[in-house]
Amino acid sequence: MRSPAFDVELIRTSTLFGAERRAAERAAQRGQLLRVRSGVLVRPRALDGLRPADRHLLLVRASLPRVTQGSVVGWLSASSVHGLPSFGAWPAKVHLLDPTTAMTTVTAWFVRHGVARHPFGTPTEVCGIPVTDLVRTVVDIAATRPLLNALPAVDHVLRDRVIDRSVLIAAVDTVGPKAHARARTAVEMGSALSGSPAESICRVRFRQVGAPEPIQQHEFARPGDRRAVVDFWFPDQGVVVEVDGRAKYEDTAMLAGASTADAHWREKQREDFVRSFDGVRGFVRLTWADLMDPEVVRAKLARAGIPCR
Repeated sequence: MRSPAFDVELIRTSTLFGAERRAAERAAQRGQLLRVRSGVLVRPRALDGLRPADRHLLLVRASLPRVTQGSVVGWLSASSVHGLPSFGAWPAKVHLLDPTTAMTTVTAWFVRHGVARHPFGTPTEVCGIPVTDLVRTVVDIAATRPLLNALPAVDHVLRDRVIDRSVLIAAVDTVGPKAHARARTAVEMGSALSGSPAESICRVRFRQVGAPEPIQQHEFARPGDRRAVVDFWFPDQGVVVEVDGRAKYEDTAMLAGASTADAHWREKQREDFVRSFDGVRGFVRLTWADLMDPEVVRAKLARAGIPCR
């Protein structure tokens, strides 16, 4: 999905003259315009509804004139350009890859990673932004971020079938030896069946607490009856685990005209249907808040009879 940050008007004071430029600066001082960074302003309402990833993309766009030729936007900054999901804080500076040096330098605007020993290949361009291609971006994230942060991006590209796993595995060999094992772990664990970043994070938590490997997107169905697909199914324990996000009950697009009460009622009916199968002995719901604490996940799984370390 295209980020709304691509459509935010950037007011660059360097393109204004005389009274117009002074008026823009006064408007910024009064809060009528907001400063993205020095010399780049936006209208306050333009930031309404922007997620942290969108705000970082806005920072990338604002910084673009200072990107030197040959360097490209990379790492998490490239992730925001490509619209990859990311868990955790976004960097305060724009990250670049510089093929002319092996040194990493930090300036007021950029973190410039020297990649002379591990060049990024042929870059791509997204809405005028020079950026590492999607494969390199995903592998860089997998190589440098903890599994909890990296797996949502890996699962995302596998689920959308835009990249084959074999391509990612081949690209892992382009990263440095220290990062190779971390990147390969994330890529090999990636699954096209993860339906959301929350499900990806849930899978990491299962591994962290030592739970058995579940079946993803398992279907419960009877001939002539309705069907239900659950996020995770632990067949040996007879336990279903669902990641329950608030969007299911509050997001207007997901509600499709129904009320929150209707959504809760549908979900109850769905759970009752799943519980009606002989092999189902437990049903666990994990919220986003639960996923932030592996001990909460461990406790909920253990109470349902799923063995953990």
